[in-house]
Amino acid sequence: MSLPETLASGFLPPGVHVAKLDAIIEHFGVATPRRVVLAGRLRELLHLAQATEYLQRAFVFGSFVTDVPFPRDLDVFLLMQAGFDRVFQSLPPDQRKVFEHEQAQLVFEADIFWATEAIGADELTAWLSVYQLSRELVPRGIVEVERDD
Repeated sequence: MSLPETLASGFLPPGVHVAKLDAIIEHFGVATPRRVVLAGRLRELLHLAQATEYLQRAFVFGSFVTDVPFPRDLDVFLLMQAGFDRVFQSLPPDQRKVFEHEQAQLVFEADIFWATEAIGADELTAWLSVYQLSRELVPRGIVEVERDD
């Protein structure tokens, strides 16, 4: 599935748009050197999250999925399998840094939020609704990373 063009507001049309990581990077990660750097960090953090074998779904929102030339950072929400909260402290350090907020900010320039699927469908829908609003409360689209498996 291809991503739609951004609107005059600079945002994607409202809703959750699904795309493979390569398509997301091709669409949002090549226009400026800053975007190239952030795209590489997105690829790395998603690779590490997948390596845990607990990743269920991943969503990207915020300035990276807009048309601004210099996004401030990455904003990512990771939905993990139930039980991940009991094992993440025992992950290898390179994987664990994805899920420790301060480390993720330093290493990936990313605000990474995560929860387990135990939150349920209604709570997930509520979280995604919040991520679909800009700071100015303008509706915007977000992107779900389609899994390769």
